[in-house]
Amino acid sequence: MKKFWIVLLALGLVAAFAMSASAADVKFSGQYYVQGIYIDNPYFQKDKTVAVQAFYHQRLRIQTEFKVAEGLSLVTRFDALETPWGDTNWSGTGNSNVNRPAWATAKEAGNSNSRVQENIEFERAYIDFTTKIGKFMVGYQNFVAWGTMFLDTHVTFPGIKYIVPIGPVTMVAAVEKRYEYNDGPGLQSDHDNDVYDLGAIYKFGAGDAGLMYQFANNRRTRSTGAASYTTQIHVLNPYVKAKFGSVYVEAEGVYGLGKMANYENAGAGTDVEASAWGAYVHAKADVGPGYVGGMFAYLSGDDPNTADKREGTMAYA
Repeated sequence: MKKFWIVLLALGLVAAFAMSASAADVKFSGQYYVQGIYIDNPYFQKDKTVAVQAFYHQRLRIQTEFKVAEGLSLVTRFDALETPWGDTNWSGTGNSNVNRPAWATAKEAGNSNSRVQENIEFERAYIDFTTKIGKFMVGYQNFVAWGTMFLDTHVTFPGIKYIVPIGPVTMVAAVEKRYEYNDGPGLQSDHDNDVYDLGAIYKFGAGDAGLMYQFANNRRTRSTGAASYTTQIHVLNPYVKAKFGSVYVEAEGVYGLGKMANYENAGAGTDVEASAWGAYVHAKADVGPGYVGGMFAYLSGDDPNTADKREGTMAYA
């Protein structure tokens, strides 16, 4: 009988610990859409060489938030059947009911026929943890989203965010792991692509303003050959949002500088300097049942005659 009570007590303790870690609340959100797309001239060519593109496309997106305890949540998100209608490539055969691609082995080996998504793809899974010293968000989460809608793409990357309010100012720091390389023979030891963020948001009576500094350190192009180079870009990204009576105004700017190509061997090639900028302004006024407004956006372009400079299109991801 004594052993029975000991076992029962042990089971009770296990259950107590399990209950303390179980989700107290679960919230679901998401979206489902179907859209028809028709593109007459995809590349804006004077003499079209690319056929007209016309298709239907759909996506089901589900986000789930598991509230484990006050200030602690696990957030996940997946997309399902994100595909053009009638596209059977994801199934590997002409039969869209096939669940497993015929070229699964080649796909897993990184074959060129591989598809990123087949039926269900989990895109986000991260912990949202609020403490006395600030909020931590750890895992696959939303990045490339700051300030206004200008240049926001809401891409999922693994990383760590730290957010802490200090009076009217909120400080934001993050590290993003864009690419991780498993070092192997015949290559340089460091091939990762990391991005570091440091920003501040100031809230005032009519709105808020912020400034983000971002450093991108991309070493994916390193090799043991003479043409080994890296990319280091510094980005400044200020914004402001404000409402004055019935008028709302928002603006954002971006300026990037650094080196698109920094050759490790001085004689291997000419370094490519980076210097590009963009600006965005949006204003609207409420007028009874509707509103009127305007929007302006500008991005600097690259001059093809300056091979040693990159004045635009500084995508580094």
